[in-house]
Amino acid sequence: MTDTLARRLANLQDRQPATWAVTGAAARPNLHAMLRYPAMMVPKMQGDIVDTLLDYISGSSHVVDPFVGSGTVMTESLLRGLDFTGIDINPLAILVCEAKAAIDIGADITAAANATLQAIRFDVQDNVDVDFPGLTKWFDVSAALQLSRIRRAIMQVPDQAARKVIWTVFTETIRLSSNSRTSTYKLHMRAEGDRVAADRILQIFEDSLRKTLLQVAAYRKLIGDRPRRPDIKILCGDARAIALDQKPSHHNILVTSPPYGDNQTTIPYGQFSYLALRWIPIEDLNPLAGRLTMNTNSLDSVSLGGSVKFADVKAKQITGISPSLDRLMQDAAIAGTARGLRKVVSFMTDFFESLDHLRKALPANGHWVLTTGNRTASGRTIPFDSICREMLCYLGARPIATVHRRLPVKRMPSKNNMGLMITTETTLVAEFH
Repeated sequence: MTDTLARRLANLQDRQPATWAVTGAAARPNLHAMLRYPAMMVPKMQGDIVDTLLDYISGSSHVVDPFVGSGTVMTESLLRGLDFTGIDINPLAILVCEAKAAIDIGADITAAANATLQAIRFDVQDNVDVDFPGLTKWFDVSAALQLSRIRRAIMQVPDQAARKVIWTVFTETIRLSSNSRTSTYKLHMRAEGDRVAADRILQIFEDSLRKTLLQVAAYRKLIGDRPRRPDIKILCGDARAIALDQKPSHHNILVTSPPYGDNQTTIPYGQFSYLALRWIPIEDLNPLAGRLTMNTNSLDSVSLGGSVKFADVKAKQITGISPSLDRLMQDAAIAGTARGLRKVVSFMTDFFESLDHLRKALPANGHWVLTTGNRTASGRTIPFDSICREMLCYLGARPIATVHRRLPVKRMPSKNNMGLMITTETTLVAEFH
């Protein structure tokens, strides 16, 4: 079975579907386009790999994504009727996935949309309803007044599940209308002439809401003949320690794209999420949101590799697990540049801890599909694909196949002097017994 599976995966590598290289809106149909989230995976590619695995797995399967983000793997799993567990430390990612779950279970999104628009029309209040550090920097007063009107209207939607879908639309509105540039995931000020006029904000929200309703309709059409409704679990927490309650009878397929490095120097998910999380009422977010939004760096500092505290201790802990990482650090030590890779060491140690925890938390048998990219730090290429493979082997996995995909466009944030262009993604498929 494994040899046949390896041949099928090799065939995918050699004859990659044209859909794997499609970019823009065409690459993200139905719910995949609800929110422009950082470093989104290619839905068709992940779906094709999952389909290949399902052809060779008997019995019920369950998909786990420990770095679920905005739910690319989740959506592809639900379209196939697969039970799903998604994990992320980012409360905004959890909100978006909960919104997608609400759509899947049939929440009345149209009624929620109509109620929101109706409440906006009759809102005569003239006050800003939120206050947080940086509010007046990132939102002009007139913009904050418009967003407050929308916020108050959403809060009146009685069904919390449907309300979370509207909050996701609101998140996209905030991304498009704040004073932070949309060309980077970090918080960087727009030029004065590039700011969005306050009188455009409601139209941005309505346009996003209309697009979401179309996406919901397209998704529900696809699942119309699905034989059963999948079981969905969305968990907010650290992949290094989160508790998982899995059914031993299910074959687990772990599919994910882990962070390429620590969030502060690669993709700052916390900075990307900060503004939206400060506008959405805590009652509709995971309780962790309060602690993780104290400032723009709170979330990124507790993510994998978010702290270099005890970096020297971590360097010793991770030694001997990945020969590629060992060579990288040895070469850096010889060149006198090891200190510049402290964040890399911290991230790799945290990442291995997450793999080790997941290996112990999931039932023994299963397939893991991990998509990684190799960035540059301190002038050195970080061979994350090799490191990831060696870490899985250390934990007892057997690699089956590797699929490489050339990226049309994949760049780390433009202000990041540690990251250069990532031109290739590597997807490793491995099995545990």
